[in-house]
Amino acid sequence: MYGYRQAPATLVGTKGDNILESALIFWRKSIFTRLMLTFLLIVSPLYLVAFLIYNWGIGSVKEELERTMKSQVAFFTSNLNTEVQRINSLLYNTLYDSNLTDLADTVTKMSDYEIYRSINNLQQRLLVLKNSNLYVKDVTAYIPSAEMFVTSNEGVGNVDPDALAFFNRASTNSKSQLLQYRGDFYLRALLPLDMRYRMEKKVHLLTATLSIDRIRASLGQLDTRPGGGTALLLPDRSLVGLPGADEQLAAALGAALQALPDLSGSGSLTFAQDGQNYFAVYETSSYLGATLAVYVHQEALTEKADRFKGLFLVYSMAAVLIVFVYMLSAFKFVQQPMLKLIRALRQMEKGNLNVEITHRSEDEYGFVFTRFNGMVRNLNQLIDQVYKQQILTQQAELKQLQSQINPHFLYNTYFVLYNMAMSEDYDNVKQFTRQLGTYFQFITRNAADDVPLKMEVEHARTYCEIQSLRFWNRLAVDFGELPASCSDTLVPRLILQPILENVFEHGLADKKADGLLTVAFDVSAAGLEIVVEDNGPLLPDSVIVQLNEKMLPGASSSETTAIVNINRRLRLKFGDGSGLVFRHGAEGGLQVRIVIA
Repeated sequence: MYGYRQAPATLVGTKGDNILESALIFWRKSIFTRLMLTFLLIVSPLYLVAFLIYNWGIGSVKEELERTMKSQVAFFTSNLNTEVQRINSLLYNTLYDSNLTDLADTVTKMSDYEIYRSINNLQQRLLVLKNSNLYVKDVTAYIPSAEMFVTSNEGVGNVDPDALAFFNRASTNSKSQLLQYRGDFYLRALLPLDMRYRMEKKVHLLTATLSIDRIRASLGQLDTRPGGGTALLLPDRSLVGLPGADEQLAAALGAALQALPDLSGSGSLTFAQDGQNYFAVYETSSYLGATLAVYVHQEALTEKADRFKGLFLVYSMAAVLIVFVYMLSAFKFVQQPMLKLIRALRQMEKGNLNVEITHRSEDEYGFVFTRFNGMVRNLNQLIDQVYKQQILTQQAELKQLQSQINPHFLYNTYFVLYNMAMSEDYDNVKQFTRQLGTYFQFITRNAADDVPLKMEVEHARTYCEIQSLRFWNRLAVDFGELPASCSDTLVPRLILQPILENVFEHGLADKKADGLLTVAFDVSAAGLEIVVEDNGPLLPDSVIVQLNEKMLPGASSSETTAIVNINRRLRLKFGDGSGLVFRHGAEGGLQVRIVIA
């Protein structure tokens, strides 16, 4: 892409950034923003107090409900511990009952009557133990030495070896010896002997079968709100819940309990199920190894605070309405007139000086707008005297710069033609006059200040051919091809030929042979560079520095040379990033870079 087509895009991006930055500064420093912030600072403490009162009410209700739930859970857990401890105490007392020990140790020496009497007495003892506690469904005495068991409900039966092996071998972290077997829960009482010894010697033991239905019924006595419930997490991680309770909800509660890093003691937690949030309190019994939890719907925690919600809602709506009315009034009386002024200033920045602001009220803004309209009218009157005059001066300066170049070139070309005629080189005279005609055709038929770059390059190429005819035995010209993408770029006339002329007159003037002039084109994202280089004598660094200093904006010079003119025209056309740059050439001579940014 050629430079002068990129410049507008860069300008737009810069203007967009400036507008955004100006907007941010405006909102940060505007009167409207300060008014809004001041008003919000006044209103915010009042609203904050109401919000704190509301939260205090909600928190108080929640704390009270949580305390109630924790008290219920603690009471039930303590009661369950007491009942299980009493069952275990009765079991261990029965473990040493004489009827049981006689059947276990001396059954082979007992008569049938003694065996019958002992079994009957033992069953009566087991039945009393069962009826002494609500949670006991059945009590069983395993007597492996007599190959029998005695239950409180059914009497005598044959020992089940699988059940006997399980109750001898099973281990549990529960101090109460709470076990699960075949879907039922048992409390176990056995002598403190080695497991292998008990099995080899066929030592007797006792179990009490717990009634899950009665435990569920007891759980139902806890006060739960609609949508809530109670669950007991047993040592084997199975759940005992209320009859008809939501099994998925109970499972979610169990998963939440098991996910806790430490389930000992008591605490509270929240969990979710089917998009609903629930709150639960729990207490773990170290004796049972079980956890009792009561859960309620999250909304139940604040149901008693609904009266606060209505009041707070009315208060919030009133606060919002007041803020809205104030903001609307401030926008109408302060911000809207300010936006009118800003839009008018934006139009002026874009060059539109025909803007006028109307304001109905005779307030401070009316005074400012009246003075603004007068200022715009004065600016329009001064444009013809200052701005347009400056434009005409610049155009006249461009014309003068171009006319300064043309006489110098005419002198040189006619001098070459004179030498050819004097040497009677008629063939080259014909070719030279044809090329000279092409050259003057470019000069006379195109009066525009700007021409397409391809025409400027063809004109310079023609000039090089003219000079090559003159110095055919002393130098060569390597003229590169102009990239097609840059052909139509409009440039000031005569920006390349004068530089080539300086090369022939100064850079290669002393070359008796092997002189070389190269012209190349370098296209990049930054723009186009035309590189002119010769293999003339090496210039001192100070000369290169002096030449570049003359090209700087505002540099003063006692005379305006062709090179300075070209640099000034390029900068006037394409901006400060364009112009001429001088360097040492790769072949030892001077390199001139024509930058079109």
